[in-house]
Amino acid sequence: MKPPAFDYADPDTLDGALALLADHGDDAVIIAGGQSLIPLLNLRLARPELVIDLRHIDDLFEVSVDESCLRSGTMVRAADLEEHPSATTIPGLVPALSLIAHSQIRARTTIGGSVAHADPAAELPALLVALDGSVALKSSARGERTVEAADFFLGPLWTAREPDEILTSVTFPRHKGVVAIDEVAMRPGDFALVGVVTAYNVYAGMVADPRIVLFGVAGTPIRVTEAEAALVGAVPSTATFAAAAEKIREHLTPLGDAHASVEYRRNLAAVLVERSLVKNND
Repeated sequence: MKPPAFDYADPDTLDGALALLADHGDDAVIIAGGQSLIPLLNLRLARPELVIDLRHIDDLFEVSVDESCLRSGTMVRAADLEEHPSATTIPGLVPALSLIAHSQIRARTTIGGSVAHADPAAELPALLVALDGSVALKSSARGERTVEAADFFLGPLWTAREPDEILTSVTFPRHKGVVAIDEVAMRPGDFALVGVVTAYNVYAGMVADPRIVLFGVAGTPIRVTEAEAALVGAVPSTATFAAAAEKIREHLTPLGDAHASVEYRRNLAAVLVERSLVKNND
């Protein structure tokens, strides 16, 4: 398959890219790693007049770390961040990166591209929601703004990014407790049929600030607050984790499709939540 004809630009500054985006609006698309856009072009599901490549904008390749978070530029490759010496300071980040497709794809996939694409079965959006992460966006008309992950993902392949904005960085806060991620896919490297990110702290021997985020079950990553409530103030134990998993079965209504029924996804989500919480407690 071949993509439709389009013009191509590869500016070497962010301001240059933003100016092009402002001029062309909805007729332009951004390419970062290309692992999502290229298939869409080849299938003729995207027909832009202009493709703007960010590969020559050095500022978008930076990784910075402080006491509270790790901030990744849009163009940082998943494989590079996975091996970055500071990545292990963010619980859950390296395991999430390792689950993205295959090593060859991670060598091209970018952090910003994966987040901006907003596939509901992707790992990084779910981790961002669990950690209360955020993204930075910039336009030539309105300048910079920060959007919390919980407000950024609006639906399948749909985010709060405006047509004239470029996602410039992704911020992963440092969780003070434990974080685990688990998923089941039809084949290794496939998008998850169901995935889960769990996180919690333990204060005075009891669970505090739990986070349970599911992906692959709805149009966006979702927090299951009923299951989180079952953990608050409880002693971390097999029985406590089983009670949280039961809340998944009671309250989750996942999507069903040709790959997995509603009932299968509901039960699998409960199993993964319990398994992930147990893993956290090991």
